[in-house]
Amino acid sequence: MVVISVSLSAQELKEFEKVASQAGFSSRSDAVRDALARFVSANNWADGMEGKVSCALSIVYSDRKKLHVHEIVHQYSDIVHSSMHTHLGQRCVEQIVLDGDGEEVRKLLSELLGHKDVRITMAIF
Repeated sequence: MVVISVSLSAQELKEFEKVASQAGFSSRSDAVRDALARFVSANNWADGMEGKVSCALSIVYSDRKKLHVHEIVHQYSDIVHSSMHTHLGQRCVEQIVLDGDGEEVRKLLSELLGHKDVRITMAIF
């Protein structure tokens, strides 16, 4: 096996260890391997995204990232069908419905995911 190093804040590590323990993992490594496998599985959709795609994105990010996210979303106005923005404390939440070419949807997602602390969930329909 290959060993990797990851930097986390003390709070992130504490939360990770709590969840890993509650899930019954016997070690951090087992929990990280499971998390990585889920991450890869959840994000493999991008490779097969072809033709017309309709989907809904939920994006959560720090209020200080607001302009970056808005600038990216506005670049793809041709596929953004609708959007809603709300604040939850120091975080922003965007709900965006996309309808358009799969390649454009993939590009938008790649740009958003390229920003640290931007979390996205997606439902394709």
